[in-house]
Amino acid sequence: MSLILATGTNIGDRLQNLAQAKRQLSSAFSLQEESRIYQSAAVDYEEQPDFYNQVLVFSDPKIEPNLLMTQVLELEAELGRTRDILRGPRIIDIDILFYNDIKSETDHLSLPHPRLFERSFVIRPLMELEVFKELNKKYDFNTKFDTEAYPLKL
Repeated sequence: MSLILATGTNIGDRLQNLAQAKRQLSSAFSLQEESRIYQSAAVDYEEQPDFYNQVLVFSDPKIEPNLLMTQVLELEAELGRTRDILRGPRIIDIDILFYNDIKSETDHLSLPHPRLFERSFVIRPLMELEVFKELNKKYDFNTKFDTEAYPLKL
């Protein structure tokens, strides 16, 4: 399979934030597919600006999952991510959705991502991608959400 990441941002120049994250990730991993950019209202902590989100698919980086998670967290920090408010505003968020067929439940990493099936801003862009056909055979994906995501009209 592959490495599937979700990127999101809701402060600063959101398009530039996503582009920078994609550039940095593409310098570390081989980009195979990318969704359109979606916009959605914040969930959980709702008193914040709308998010822009995108799903990116990379070829298997062949590294241990916990090391991959550490690299993703380091990249978020390099791009200016701070963690002042749980699920609050952020310049960048990078979530590992799937990594091959690995299932993991540790303090450092849960795979597949535990909340991805509840999030329109993850499922909608994921559904655009070729990799979704394979994933849809293995997982039940929700298609009705309290908060909907829409493709950004650029």
